[in-house]
Amino acid sequence: MFKESGKNPQLDMFSSPSGMLRGSSLKDYLKNDSWHNIFLEHVVARVNEDIFKVLYSSDNGTPNAPVSH
Repeated sequence: MFKESGKNPQLDMFSSPSGMLRGSSLKDYLKNDSWHNIFLEHVVARVNEDIFKVLYSSDNGTPNAPVSH
């Protein structure tokens, strides 16, 4: 079964990286100009997930995992 990613994905409280970071590591993680945030915005968020629908059965198996978390 194909499951499209949400447009504004939100992590649950048990898997949030910001909950595990402190001090300068947390500041670096939250900066908009950090490499991982730039990569998320310009690469991961632009993946057209619809092209992968054909790989998933609509009545058998587990749904796919969204690209962006």
